[in-house]
Amino acid sequence: MPESKPRLARLTAIVTQLQASNCLTASYLANKHEVSVRTIYRDIRTLEQSGIPIVTLEGKGYTLMDGFKLPPIMFTEAEANALITAEHLILKNTDTSLVEQYQNAITKIKAVLRGEQKNKSEFIAQRIQVRNNTYNNKTSNYLIQLQAYIASFNVIEIKYLSLENKHTTRAIEPFALYTTNNNWILIAFCRKRQAFRAFRLDCIQEIKKTTQQFTPHNFTLEEYLESCRKKYFPTPDIPLAVPQPNFTKNINSNIMEQIKIKPFNLIGIAVRTTNQNNQALEDISKLWQQFMQEDIANKIPNKLSNNVYSLYTHYQKDFTAPYTTILGCKVSSLENIPEGMVGESFTGGTYLKSSVKGNLADGIVGEQWNKIWKMKLDRAYTADFEIYGSKAQDPTAAEVDFYIAINKEA
Repeated sequence: MPESKPRLARLTAIVTQLQASNCLTASYLANKHEVSVRTIYRDIRTLEQSGIPIVTLEGKGYTLMDGFKLPPIMFTEAEANALITAEHLILKNTDTSLVEQYQNAITKIKAVLRGEQKNKSEFIAQRIQVRNNTYNNKTSNYLIQLQAYIASFNVIEIKYLSLENKHTTRAIEPFALYTTNNNWILIAFCRKRQAFRAFRLDCIQEIKKTTQQFTPHNFTLEEYLESCRKKYFPTPDIPLAVPQPNFTKNINSNIMEQIKIKPFNLIGIAVRTTNQNNQALEDISKLWQQFMQEDIANKIPNKLSNNVYSLYTHYQKDFTAPYTTILGCKVSSLENIPEGMVGESFTGGTYLKSSVKGNLADGIVGEQWNKIWKMKLDRAYTADFEIYGSKAQDPTAAEVDFYIAINKEA
């Protein structure tokens, strides 16, 4: 455990943290500063006796009296360098409003740096370069505005031009924002569709604030994303509806194409699971979460491409029995398999290929597996998989390919 801060430094940090938050508990502060809760109680009393108006919220924690502010506290050299680095990252962001507001904020922050810190920060700024978004393209200007609407629960009206060049006008309840592949995505409840949808900010043509407000949605962003993971990446062959006796080979108006797959190697992470009691839903969702959070794709050696395979293999019998799921990438060699990952060779064979395209939030992957499950196919149960390639990077207009191993021509 690192050495505890001197008490004066800890007291100063506690005041800063209280200024930056609505309410903090004693246990949070104790963990943050690696001291006991009893020590935090003493620190709070000391601050109160020094004239800091700390308010105790029964059963919640501590906060500062509204309106109370201390003059800016000086930054350490490491903190100042972190802010300068963040400035370079944000300057390359594709949203103009974020860049402008951050530049305003960083100017005020730089104003409180001491002379030597200013000199060092200016020197460091000349030694940092961010290479993504090389041409410094700006594709949207609504990020900061949308943040305000999310916080104030305003219903807004947007004019939206989809990637398929379709114009629509929607009344939406903005919920959250995330960024991926240099694109900002707005998650919102669409009143027209009566469901949550994902909207790319660079496709929003116009935003209009209405006089209406909506009731806050009673779940967190993490809970929403967890539900999406289960919806986007379902297990193969989980029956989502009662199967029909005769089902056409036509899926989403595309005939399933019979192809030959050559032998290939795959490295990734794996889980053994079963569809019984919906265990696979939980297991595979967690596997995707690990794959994303640990950036597994970029840790795989000898990759042939950045396509991500969601592969189902080692069936004990069929979809009613245990099987293994592997999330990974196709590789040229199984040498140097990283610790915690698996590497396997697959013989290929005869496959039926189909594709779906649409908004992942609409559950297109689950619908496709449901249709495949209902088909009368002579399946081999060797290795079935989905491929998430370059056309699947935008979740609002993703194209996903499905490959089903069969024993003979279908």
